[in-house]
Amino acid sequence: MKINFNGYFYKNEKQKAIEASSIFGKHFKISEKFYFTVHSVTKNKSQSLNKDYFKKNKPTDVLSFPLYKNYNSLLKLDPNREEDLGDMFIVRSIVKRNAENYQKLFVEELQYIIIHGLMHLIGYSHNKEIELREVENKIMKMVWNES
Repeated sequence: MKINFNGYFYKNEKQKAIEASSIFGKHFKISEKFYFTVHSVTKNKSQSLNKDYFKKNKPTDVLSFPLYKNYNSLLKLDPNREEDLGDMFIVRSIVKRNAENYQKLFVEELQYIIIHGLMHLIGYSHNKEIELREVENKIMKMVWNES
């Protein structure tokens, strides 16, 4: 799986995000030709998107906008073609604050929100919080052991 970066990202951040998404892609057997775009945005932009699309009037670390309904929809796509999975919007200052709160490095927290955002891009939602967290935790163990 590929990532298109839009906005402010350091080289090592891109590398760690790519590593995390690669592990995610292998876990779910998602074609390496498929891609998503991660945008670095301000708190104001995040709050605006969150309010407009999710009716929550606050900024958040990551927002995901999938182009497909769920993982089964992805399985029907031709793995030999490039396919856009959707967009992810992150707020660096919130990621940084969360990293400090959880005593993680910024790049570790970035990896976590990339995985969390990808979970949403393939159809996982907070309506099934336990399932979301179980799969997410399993992938994060792989990411942080390989990073």
